[in-house]
Amino acid sequence: MKKTILSLLASTLMLLLASGCWDRQEMNDLGIVLAMAVDKGKNNMLEISCQVVVPSEVASNSGKSTTTPVTLYQASAPTILEAISKMSLTSPRINYMSHIRVLIFSEAVAKMGIADELENLLRQPEVRPDYNVMIARHSKAAEILNILTPLESIPANNLYLSLQNSAKTWSPTITATADVLLEKMVNDGIEPVLTGVEIIGNKKEGGSKDNLTSIKPKANLTYTGMAVLRKDKLIGWMNEQESKGYNYITNNVKSTTGNLPCPHNKGKLSVAVLRSNTDVVPKVVDGKPVMHIKVKNMSSIMGDGCTTPISSQDDIKALEKVGSEKLIILMKKAVETAQKQYKVDIFGFGQNISRNNPKLWAQLRDHWEEEFPKLKVEYEVHVQTRRVGMLDDSILKDIKE
Repeated sequence: MKKTILSLLASTLMLLLASGCWDRQEMNDLGIVLAMAVDKGKNNMLEISCQVVVPSEVASNSGKSTTTPVTLYQASAPTILEAISKMSLTSPRINYMSHIRVLIFSEAVAKMGIADELENLLRQPEVRPDYNVMIARHSKAAEILNILTPLESIPANNLYLSLQNSAKTWSPTITATADVLLEKMVNDGIEPVLTGVEIIGNKKEGGSKDNLTSIKPKANLTYTGMAVLRKDKLIGWMNEQESKGYNYITNNVKSTTGNLPCPHNKGKLSVAVLRSNTDVVPKVVDGKPVMHIKVKNMSSIMGDGCTTPISSQDDIKALEKVGSEKLIILMKKAVETAQKQYKVDIFGFGQNISRNNPKLWAQLRDHWEEEFPKLKVEYEVHVQTRRVGMLDDSILKDIKE
């Protein structure tokens, strides 16, 4: 009986000891990392920069801030994780990665390959893979994190939110999270793309608090073009028009705005895309694959700068025809760039063939890189104009009269 009681007491004590959080860390010991930059250093080292929140500045309600809301800690090491640990030499807090929103690679690092760094972060249980990955253009990645932004006091939030909004309302950008990016890197029949970010203005003054005190900041951040990757290596860039074409083909256009020439070429009018849907259907013609891209686009005329009123159904049909032709041109440019210049399937045509015709894909899979540049692509676009804004006639006619 005594042995039974002692066993129960020992078991209870072990349960009590095991119930605690063995890896618990106090908030006052943590530095919250919201963005990270990866640059190429000397002697095959990586220069890692972490944008860390300054708690006293973020929590302050006095409005009399004397320092910036974030600070930048940097270290060099052969891998990301080593560099993060090495930052303890200068940082009074342990870097906490659970809230990271943005990861930026420099062009130099991206050309060498980014899969190892992504995998190292993905294997860390505290790092969630839903952060956006992007590539810095014409500057070091760390310099992007050094720019202070006026509307969002924390630059990482500015980068994250502006990319989310741009992807929803302006079609030449794309959000690419780490988990989806890695999936494209390891799968057959598709290659990844990433949005580029660039500094506009004075890089040095952009890191000063003076950048926040003027109506026109000394430096700003802007998204520009899409990076084309072969597996995990950067091989080139698409311009704005090619990036738009890519998003139409991959069904990533939620809404955007453009312009069309007026009937009889008298002025221009603004057109808003209300919604767009793309279906990519693989066919076999004479034993060879053909991709048929079908786009259904619904638009609205938002600004009428035409000198003659758009009143007849014939005018609407003429606009729809021009809109369809413009979309086809955008998509053709994107496909031609991918096929002739970079020779990589960024659209996932190979994956589409694999899903719809596994037998055909089995024949093409091992030499898809040679087949893709020769792939025939067909385009079918239907543009519908549902409403014609608030004005029947442009005021330009009255002004000129």
